[in-house]
Amino acid sequence: MDSNARLRLYQYAYSPFCIPIEMALRHSGIPYEVVNLPTGDPAQIIRLTKGDCYQVPVIEDLFNHEVVYDKSPSGDDVPRFIENLAPLMRLFPSEVDGLHRIFLHYIENECESWSFKVCDAYAENWIKTDLERGLHRRHKERKFGAGCLEAWSRDVVRLIEGFHHTVQPFEQILADRPFLTGERPIYADYALCGVIGNFLYPGNTSLPENCLMLEAWYTKMRAGNFRTQLDDIQLSPSDSAGDGKSHILADIADIEKAVLELKFRPGTYALDVSGGNGHTAVYLAEKGFNVTASDTSADLLKETAKLAADKGVAINFQAHPPDQLPYADNTFGLITCRVTAHHFNAPEAFIREVARTLKTYGYLVLIDGTVPDDHIEANQWMNALERLRDPGHVKFIAPNQWRLWCQHYGLTVTRGTMETLKMPDLNWYFNVVNTPTENRKKVLEMLAKAPAPVRELFKIGQEDGKIIWHWRRLTLIAGKI
Repeated sequence: MDSNARLRLYQYAYSPFCIPIEMALRHSGIPYEVVNLPTGDPAQIIRLTKGDCYQVPVIEDLFNHEVVYDKSPSGDDVPRFIENLAPLMRLFPSEVDGLHRIFLHYIENECESWSFKVCDAYAENWIKTDLERGLHRRHKERKFGAGCLEAWSRDVVRLIEGFHHTVQPFEQILADRPFLTGERPIYADYALCGVIGNFLYPGNTSLPENCLMLEAWYTKMRAGNFRTQLDDIQLSPSDSAGDGKSHILADIADIEKAVLELKFRPGTYALDVSGGNGHTAVYLAEKGFNVTASDTSADLLKETAKLAADKGVAINFQAHPPDQLPYADNTFGLITCRVTAHHFNAPEAFIREVARTLKTYGYLVLIDGTVPDDHIEANQWMNALERLRDPGHVKFIAPNQWRLWCQHYGLTVTRGTMETLKMPDLNWYFNVVNTPTENRKKVLEMLAKAPAPVRELFKIGQEDGKIIWHWRRLTLIAGKI
């Protein structure tokens, strides 16, 4: 047991009523621990509530020894207790009370009436002992009659279709807003997660294939990947999912590998172009380069300065566009540009400026997303998708185009390699750039209707309830040699 826990949750892990409570506790920030009860055995609950209750979930407050369970007519004592301890979650906002009640009634009656039968039909998949099987059967047959488990097993295909039908309306609702009633989840969102989690618990069921918005929402809810009112209080406007130590460029393994093989001398003048928060520039400074960090955004350069100060390295700063480098000819031994060139309006001019400002025997290290040269349809499709996801996206450049520009301006390409990177969560990828809700819907539609060659190239699919795909990252090294 966790000695620092404030609350203890007693539950059945498969229960559609317990799943939302455990999720809400996890997202609330309240320290808690979980007791997963033996299937069908309410003995601990009966003792804890002194015979007043045998249903889960039950919460024990370890600070004042209060025991909380649903005993009011509304049956929401447990989530309201959580809201009282974590009021900024606003699980029951008064301004949507009527709509909230409608959602909860539909979820807990219509949806749950199908989900638990499907879950029980596959009970052999998740009940591990004969004792628990017997307890589970006794509980179900007392309520639904002898032979109910066998009947549900025989009828499981129809039961799955019934559940799919009842959750279908949520697809359209979530196409118009991030959560059921607006910009933040309320308890109805958690309740819907409960019946979906119950339906998926056996491990051999899935949501309808045409419910991509519901799938993305469920992934987001399970991960807690959303902003709360507490976040709005704690975070300044400049914070985002892609900033700080969690930034996608914080992992510098790619640039480290490229730079090390070039064997530069300490003190070499280096320029990092459009470096964002400065992870590349700071890495280079730590390796002994004399670094200038550049970006079009003065605010991002301030972030770079903070990171440099934290790391104890000295860096120069210049604000300018990537295709207008305000430096003399033959200035730098190394120029880096990492996972940002797809935002450039004039990538050829950028290469021209790189060639001008590199010293003889200097190198450009360019790392960015790309699409293989011979996949024209995939290139067009991916660029269209990326412009929806990220309004700042201009174009992924194919490897051969980068080579041609380098050769035209006197640079010799010494390395051009592509890696395949798995993108394991589309929802996270949306949140990195705060993709607008309407654009998220369009991206999901593009993924659902992707042509076969595109689907094959990017290996678009689902894994652990998340939409995944594999994209290509180019590392190009070109020298003035």
